[in-house]
Amino acid sequence: MDILGLLSRKIFIPFYNRRHGLDNMPMVRELMKSQFFPEEQIRDNQWRDIRKLLGFVFEHNRFYRERFDSLGLRPGDIRSFDDFEKIPVLSKDDIRNNRETLISDGYIPEGMNWKRTGGSTGVPLQLYWDKKTTAFKHALVYRHNSWANFYPGIKQAALWGDTDKKYSLKEKLYHALYVRTIFLDTLNMNDEQMSGFIGRMRRYKPEVLFGHGHSLFVLAQYMKDQEISDIRLRGIISTAETLFPHERKAVEEVFGNIVFDRYGCEEVSLIGSECEEHDGLHIGAESLYVEIADGDENTPGRLIITDLTNYGMPFIRYEIGDLATTKPGKCACGRGLPRVGRVVGRTTDLLYTPDGKKISGVSILDTFTIHIPGFKQTQIVQDRLDHLVFHIVRAEDFSDSSLKMLAESVPRFFGPSMKYDVKFVDSIPLTSRGKFQFSVCKIDPPA
Repeated sequence: MDILGLLSRKIFIPFYNRRHGLDNMPMVRELMKSQFFPEEQIRDNQWRDIRKLLGFVFEHNRFYRERFDSLGLRPGDIRSFDDFEKIPVLSKDDIRNNRETLISDGYIPEGMNWKRTGGSTGVPLQLYWDKKTTAFKHALVYRHNSWANFYPGIKQAALWGDTDKKYSLKEKLYHALYVRTIFLDTLNMNDEQMSGFIGRMRRYKPEVLFGHGHSLFVLAQYMKDQEISDIRLRGIISTAETLFPHERKAVEEVFGNIVFDRYGCEEVSLIGSECEEHDGLHIGAESLYVEIADGDENTPGRLIITDLTNYGMPFIRYEIGDLATTKPGKCACGRGLPRVGRVVGRTTDLLYTPDGKKISGVSILDTFTIHIPGFKQTQIVQDRLDHLVFHIVRAEDFSDSSLKMLAESVPRFFGPSMKYDVKFVDSIPLTSRGKFQFSVCKIDPPA
């Protein structure tokens, strides 16, 4: 029996949450109920929250008041979800350039929780959550964690970047009693490190594994190659990047059908995650209203997100820079929460044909490069509208026929005028945050 886990769940974590204003169990209980509200009721509640938020920002937020005035709009003019789209999207540059005026009257930075994104587009963002928002988002994460059998206080293992840090005694105590996690640094995932991590997992016996999608695949592939099959888990949460279908298959071959995909960001926290049906990502609709612009079930569209809870620094129609498909219909799990079909990467992951047609990098991976024998790993870099560079790590079965298949496939997907070069590499480096980027677009979107 995990005595420390029981003490952590019953004593240490509730004490810490109360002390830091995160005593959110009443919120958790309400969220456990509201996830099963009918879809129509959830949508009505979202509209109620949007109208309340619009009224507040017009009266108490300088940035949005000036934005409304410039358009000749008043909150009362927004009478439907279609009307709501009249409000311009909030861009990352808007946030960088208007950080002070985005903070609402009655709120000060010192009284809120400071957040900083990792700057995946090159320049990080700095933002704030008010205290009530912070507690609510923690409650939302609790609910979605529960779908993957992850509860506060249990042991977990995590594949994450930049974990080799020195901690103070206070921080060590926090990690031992609250976080209860062993880490493998995704920036250093060689065979030796993975072997050592598996040894630590055997001794520590975590119940849940949490990490970057591609890193989970790398670990599973190593375990498969080494015929390691004695690690038992109750759930695996894949987050931070897209888990490609072939990668998910490899993880499930090692661990079973316990993979729960998740999507979120620093700006608004958890956005959506899989339930036990593994059929799309349920949106945390009590906290967020999500739009998919110019997309449908098959074509990814731009994700635009409104945070319904953060009044201290409101984000209304924030264009996050990611792409997703829609997922209409009801989930077999019985939850009324709306879903997105699949997050397929960032807008910077899009590639283009010479005639300007958009192609999702993930779509290329699923239907193209993983089916070419001899390619262990591939990254596509577009440096001109009519030119690609394929960075390829060769597998043992690589041959001239591999390149022949590539030559046949490029014009089929990108058109006959697309030119390309191949660069053979020993490995493809991860991003600064330990993620794998399959497609890299270095050109501006064509007009």
